[in-house]
Amino acid sequence: MILKWTTESVIAAVAVAITSAGALYNSSYHWGQVNQQVEELKSRTGNVETHIAKHDDQLTEIKQQNAGIQQSLNDIKDTVRDIQFQVRKPQHGDNK
Repeated sequence: MILKWTTESVIAAVAVAITSAGALYNSSYHWGQVNQQVEELKSRTGNVETHIAKHDDQLTEIKQQNAGIQQSLNDIKDTVRDIQFQVRKPQHGDNK
């Protein structure tokens, strides 16, 4: 009877060890997948941030170009007003 109990104990201990090893492997495998997904998300986030920064730079350039165009338009308006003023200004002197 003692031998039978010892054999059952050994089989139970082996079963517990195998189950624990399987659970440990399963956990390790899933954590590996989770870590890989986290790294992929970090990479994507970095790519998105780079993309956003690129668009921010482009937007800044467009704003600068627009400001230059607006200044040119204002200069043209001023020149046209000056010309109109000179043309409409009454001439003093010989009015023939």
